[in-house]
Amino acid sequence: MLFFTVSCENNEILPEEEDNFIGNISSLQDGLITLKSGAIVEKKGDIFYFQSDMILSKEQLEALDEYGDFIIEEPSQVENETEIHPVYNIPVEAGEDGMAVPRAFGLYPTPYNMWAMVRFVYAPDLTFDRRNTIQQALQHWEANTNVRFYNATGQPTVDPTYGFAYPYIEFVNSTGNSSSVGRIGGRQVINIAQFQPSSVAIHEIGHAIGLRHEQSRYDRDNSININLSNVPVDNRHNFNKYTTNYFAVGAIDYNSVMMYGSFDFAINRSIPVMTRRSDGSTWTGGNILTNNDRSWANNIYIPYIARSDTYRELAPIVYKPDNTIMTEPERLAFQAQLNNGNPNPPNCCRLSNTF
Repeated sequence: MLFFTVSCENNEILPEEEDNFIGNISSLQDGLITLKSGAIVEKKGDIFYFQSDMILSKEQLEALDEYGDFIIEEPSQVENETEIHPVYNIPVEAGEDGMAVPRAFGLYPTPYNMWAMVRFVYAPDLTFDRRNTIQQALQHWEANTNVRFYNATGQPTVDPTYGFAYPYIEFVNSTGNSSSVGRIGGRQVINIAQFQPSSVAIHEIGHAIGLRHEQSRYDRDNSININLSNVPVDNRHNFNKYTTNYFAVGAIDYNSVMMYGSFDFAINRSIPVMTRRSDGSTWTGGNILTNNDRSWANNIYIPYIARSDTYRELAPIVYKPDNTIMTEPERLAFQAQLNNGNPNPPNCCRLSNTF
């Protein structure tokens, strides 16, 4: 589905440089960099990428340098996000008029601190073709999962009273495709190249909601043979496994929208890099969300409707973790659970929200 080419040198961080690594990032030359943990990142200007298309925040880069993963603390269980306001993705209090009053907060960003509703804006110069690709991807996510998006284009990106930044994604024009992983706080971008199929935007949005690459699953060696000899040295880091701090659903999913195709990164394009261990066959990578992709999101996300007050109203269709749909009594009971026993939203306060 996605194919990246990387042309750069591999820069080893020397022992005497380790302590000053983060502080001196601007002085490092562009290219592949081996961190002191052994993890490999790619520097392009002031931006660091992990496995080609995952943009690292400063905190994630520091964690990756120190611990070998940008998630350094795994919770005892993965839960829905019910403690922050869907539209703002920050804690709120109810004002005298019942409207939401944002409050500042600090939270270490990990994919386990998910969005409530993904707040986003379109860059002012976003081209028509990219916007169309993004709209198709947003609609695909909403039609098949509980993930919901709020279009905040033209609205303030910082709280007008307290001055702190709202977490949000900006879709921007780029020559490549990339995204941060999870909600990292403040502005984060999803880069989309020109004339891309919707599957590319679906994949990058998958990163933004917390998904990582399927071929790097902890258990992938049980199902996949990888021929690294057919991969350029500078691209082999794209096949490193995640062995800690992960949340996985189901078995390896060859059709996942987060899975690379068998021939991606190949030196010799007639020889596959990845094959099924069972029969040696190949695959092309996913173009739409699979049942496992959907289940992963439906385990975590709740389909909120955008409101200006603090009531947590659910969309008419709410998926269970197994991708079946809640009955209306189940949906109302869940809505009541989210609102101190009240299943009935006030007859006001819905926000316009079109893509």
